[in-house]
Amino acid sequence: MHEEIKNYSQKLESTAEKLKALELHHLDNSVEALDEAFTIAYEAQLFELHTYAPELQNDLKLELFSALTPISGSLSFLAVQILAANRIMQNANFPMAQNFYDKRCGIIINHLRAPVTIIDSTKSENGYKLSGRLTWASGYKIFDTLVVGFHHDGKEIQAVMPFMPQKGCLIGEADETFVGLSMNTVSIDLQVYEILEEQVISAHPIGYYTQQKSISKTVHFALYGIGLGAISALENAEVKAEAIKRLEAQRENFMNASSGQRMDELRIELFELVLKMIATGMVLYGGRSILTTPRLQQYYRELIMFNSNGLNNEIKDLFKSSFLKEKNARTS
Repeated sequence: MHEEIKNYSQKLESTAEKLKALELHHLDNSVEALDEAFTIAYEAQLFELHTYAPELQNDLKLELFSALTPISGSLSFLAVQILAANRIMQNANFPMAQNFYDKRCGIIINHLRAPVTIIDSTKSENGYKLSGRLTWASGYKIFDTLVVGFHHDGKEIQAVMPFMPQKGCLIGEADETFVGLSMNTVSIDLQVYEILEEQVISAHPIGYYTQQKSISKTVHFALYGIGLGAISALENAEVKAEAIKRLEAQRENFMNASSGQRMDELRIELFELVLKMIATGMVLYGGRSILTTPRLQQYYRELIMFNSNGLNNEIKDLFKSSFLKEKNARTS
């Protein structure tokens, strides 16, 4: 097993060198540039973690995001998507999984965490007819397929669908965002769009996805990767040494955590640490921090992007409590 991790790390290292030769600041604002970077990583088979033993996958994810996120948060965000899509198909023993492993498959399922039904469906002769509006579908014109979630008769169902305009599927203009513009994030209107029975991956009671998401470490891996990038950009030796010590302590914490509640708490601690690291580095760097090419300002934007992903009311309440706790500490 250690040999497998070693071989993957070597492949990752050589691919990272190719990626670093690109104009990195364009990976955040150009779909074409991000597509080129994604193709390099995809063809190097960096996203094929489903081919490794399950007990290795968290370690391999940490290796992947530690390497990719300092290069490009947008590329890393798409990595989150394709890894999640592949894992969903693998865990469900989806009969057509191999066909979709060979494609560029993203996801649009976070709406399953909402307390209401976003995408409803009716049974059709050949499958299900979906209606509703999906938001925040990233990777348009980079991904060719999506794993989509919808509700039917008290169950949440996941299925595959092409990521393209088609009958009953209207794709809007890309959202204007202050970070990750290259990800071409769009909204999708489903108007009695038909999913065939053979496209269905899995069906579970409503709430299953939320339960699985709560113990995921993917956002932690990404925040940690941004922290590594920020450390590499820090110029003050004393600040850098302290940042390394604190970040590695956080890595130990989230790698050893197993409960959803503890993972949520650590997510807040990790975010606040990396934010402080970046802010301190930018202040010490001075006015040059507002230019588009320095890495710290990009890491700041990407930190916000990753931390905005997959939020639920529990996590929002924890952030609010963390802020109010600071206020109470100052006034006591």
